[in-house]
Amino acid sequence: MDEDDSGDRSRSAGHLADPSCPRPADNAACQDSLPFTIRLVDRDTVPALLPATFRSDQGDLKVSSRDVWRCIISELDLDRLSSIHRWLWVAGLPRLPRPLHRQLVLGRDLVITELMDMHLVWAPGRIFLKPVPRFLLEPEFWSDYLACRCPRGQACDHRRLRRRALGFLFSYTALVSHESDFRIALKTDLLPPEVRWPQWRTFVEQIHMRTHDMRANIDRRFYHGELRLSRLNKIYSLYQTPLRAYASSWDSYGAFFRDNFTFLASATVYIAVVLTAMQVGLATKALGGNDAFQSASSVFTVFAILGPLIAASAIVLVFCLMFVSNLAYAVTAKRRRLDRKRNAESP
Repeated sequence: MDEDDSGDRSRSAGHLADPSCPRPADNAACQDSLPFTIRLVDRDTVPALLPATFRSDQGDLKVSSRDVWRCIISELDLDRLSSIHRWLWVAGLPRLPRPLHRQLVLGRDLVITELMDMHLVWAPGRIFLKPVPRFLLEPEFWSDYLACRCPRGQACDHRRLRRRALGFLFSYTALVSHESDFRIALKTDLLPPEVRWPQWRTFVEQIHMRTHDMRANIDRRFYHGELRLSRLNKIYSLYQTPLRAYASSWDSYGAFFRDNFTFLASATVYIAVVLTAMQVGLATKALGGNDAFQSASSVFTVFAILGPLIAASAIVLVFCLMFVSNLAYAVTAKRRRLDRKRNAESP
């Protein structure tokens, strides 16, 4: 490594200094902790392997090379899933994700997402997959950025991010099992184009051989393979942010009304069929004189009148609450941005 590369790496390390975790003395001291040693991508400094930009917690656009550590945190962010981990068994079984060829057999489109917490989340006809970032395929990244010297059992950011990164790579060892899966991954840009099948086989072997207890070394999110989006939305709206889903399927209020009133219309048609059947039953001698059937018909008739009305009112009420919530969020976000602008302009 020449002096320029060393300077770039040292400046980047300054951004990620974590006082809660001692840094390794040198790369050689961390070789045993590397999950793999084969190099799958062209060698370069870690900042050069990162995305061009990332978004901060406040929504501001940041240049990755100027804040490497926060960029890495953003790339490996699983906080939303961690907050509802005890309910993830509802959204997905504790099993490995299906290989890519199997996803296609199930009729799912492979949809690219750059959000780690959307990786392996599926909806009808599609599954979201995060491409493997180049920096995760660089061994020096693991020794320089994810190595931890804290006592075993002590929590720190490096160890937490390492478990997330290792769990993510472990998911890909299941997704790309066969050469056909590998070709699908290259075709859909899930893997860098310079990776070759023999290299990938060696990479998978090293990860499994050098990580003795995989379950104990990966983030618990990856105990569950594929997660169903509809159930994540329900879990998140019930236990985290009411009226806000994990990943909303509505891009407009019109879509919200369309989906909900479509369901209501279908239910109303079914109610009409049942009412017609009851009317026919009341016209017969066997059921016309049956007190229990007449009582049930009376109750269901009242339900048929009030049920759709109550459901429609509930839909409108939810819309009003969503509108007020979104408006309040927009006003708050605008106020925060103006405050940051004033603070930046003040001497």
